[in-house]
Amino acid sequence: MKPPAPLDLVAAIRLALSIFWAQFAPIIFLGLLFLTLPAVALRTLSIATEAAPDPALGTIVETLRWMLVMIFLCAVTGGVLARNRDPRAFMKAGLRGLQPGLVVALTIGIGLMTLRIVLLLASRMLQLGQMSSLLFIVACIAAFAVWALAVPAALSERLWPMAALRRAAELSKGSRWQLSALCIVIMLALTPAIMVVRFAVFHSAQTPHQVAAIVQSMTITSPALWIVQLSTLLIYSLLSVVPVAIYLTLASRR
Repeated sequence: MKPPAPLDLVAAIRLALSIFWAQFAPIIFLGLLFLTLPAVALRTLSIATEAAPDPALGTIVETLRWMLVMIFLCAVTGGVLARNRDPRAFMKAGLRGLQPGLVVALTIGIGLMTLRIVLLLASRMLQLGQMSSLLFIVACIAAFAVWALAVPAALSERLWPMAALRRAAELSKGSRWQLSALCIVIMLALTPAIMVVRFAVFHSAQTPHQVAAIVQSMTITSPALWIVQLSTLLIYSLLSVVPVAIYLTLASRR
């Protein structure tokens, strides 16, 4: 059997950018709904209560935040797959068809977090230092190379977790080095933007305590809060179209 042609990274990136440009309004609106507004509301609530941070509550909040990120990803993916240029139809299609993509996203997320916990425990026991973080980054790149297409495959072909993971592995076969390179390029491309935002918001901080103090001082009227949230919105919105663009590129060749 002839091996599948490798992924054309340039074509995939062009498709992702064209999708983002064509569906800019509904993607940004979904991001505001699931990412920005909950984060601002939570920040406002934490200021209003003036309570000391609770580690257990912090874990719940972080879990909820990632749940909203996954819902956003699935909604954007579903909207793109519906191939409807009308913004309202795009959002309705994405929100109606969250399943089974959301379950697949949660499965991958739980797997990565479990691996992270195992690596942290191993790091403490074996005195690995920062090696655990490096290993986790490598694991994330490998997971992206094999299963980046799992959510689009689940939503497009109505597959549940194991079948979606197998389908993603099948589609990525022959293109995993390209997908790994794409993941690294994305991380490197985002680093300068993240550093600019960090400098704009935390340039006066010299210690982690000062960074925490700046975070605690952010209110809904603080420019720093909106710089962080709007830059996060733009980054997540751009990243949300990458897996579905790759899926469309590779699925059309199978």
